[in-house]
Amino acid sequence: MKILFVSLFLPQQKAYHAGGRYVFEVIRSLSKKHEIYLATRLEEDESATLEDLKPFCKAIYAYKYKTKAKRTFFDSARLIINYAGFSLFSKRIADNGRFDLIQVEWIGPALMMKKGKTPMVLDVHDVMTKPAERNMKKSGGFGKVIGYIKYRFIRALEVRIAARFDRVFTRSENDKEYIIAMDPALNVDVVPHPAGLDFTDRGFAKERDSILFLASYKYRQINVDAALYFYRDIFPLIRKTAPDAKFIIAGYGPPDELSSLQEKDSGVLVTGFVEDIDECYKKASVFVAPILIGGGIIAKILDALAAGTPVVTTSYGNEGIGALPGRDILVADDPESFAAAVLRIFREKGLAETLSANGLEFVRNRYSLEAVMSRIESAYGELVRS
Repeated sequence: MKILFVSLFLPQQKAYHAGGRYVFEVIRSLSKKHEIYLATRLEEDESATLEDLKPFCKAIYAYKYKTKAKRTFFDSARLIINYAGFSLFSKRIADNGRFDLIQVEWIGPALMMKKGKTPMVLDVHDVMTKPAERNMKKSGGFGKVIGYIKYRFIRALEVRIAARFDRVFTRSENDKEYIIAMDPALNVDVVPHPAGLDFTDRGFAKERDSILFLASYKYRQINVDAALYFYRDIFPLIRKTAPDAKFIIAGYGPPDELSSLQEKDSGVLVTGFVEDIDECYKKASVFVAPILIGGGIIAKILDALAAGTPVVTTSYGNEGIGALPGRDILVADDPESFAAAVLRIFREKGLAETLSANGLEFVRNRYSLEAVMSRIESAYGELVRS
């Protein structure tokens, strides 16, 4: 088949966020059987990485935009215009390319895409309406009114866009049920995020009482907020019992409010982008994901489980994954119980080993790349035959 991928972010093997890494792997796998064409937004500093994609793509159509270290209100407005421009750019390619199938990654590039004769798939990655609804419910006073307006707008937009597509991919059964509740007419498949794509058979000794949170922070305030919440509300409780505990904030694009923490606190390490995440995950005593809002499957949790590192997260963090609390993962929804769960892993060697073994087995059975590609190919076959 001749397949056009339209990606909001540049697919990269060394991606700054899990979504870009995922799309790269899907394109690489599909290129063994199909002709792949790619339309993607491209930041100024990403041009060199296009070379990594060329062996897997018949053609790459790049829509360039300027890199911004920080975003003002006006930059956010320009970003929306940029999304719309990229969507129109991609629509022209789709209209003129005589493709057998078109797959759009994330909602943004789908803004201007129209339904035609060519089968179209929308991979939403995260259901945008879900965190908007949760933010609204958490707000009070006039903020709740603003939150409600924002929620209704995002819901209407997401449903309207998704309705143009022949198939919608979500990352979890939870997200599938949520989006079908918004529009029962949608045809939705679950295509989970594969776990541990960058891991090897290497083993590493655990660093005693080390706590890892790894995420992409550039343009992802939700991840910044999670790191700050852990540092301010949970980490002090842990240090009462484990004063030498170290909190490692790893990942691309940490803002000043995170980077400055290590300057005033020797118990914090802010690494920035990590080249060897295999070593980073496996050395940690525990991986924490204090997810406060949620809205999709948390790829970083899957990677931690695939590394054999015990995980503590919230109910929101686990809802799209479906690991069994107490067997595969520990779940805690308030600072006190979250801190207690981390301390249990520090102090109970048997518990840590059990969580490590069970978590690894869980992701191997459900989140292998082979299983993910099988679901994608099956959906493609149904669409092209219909």
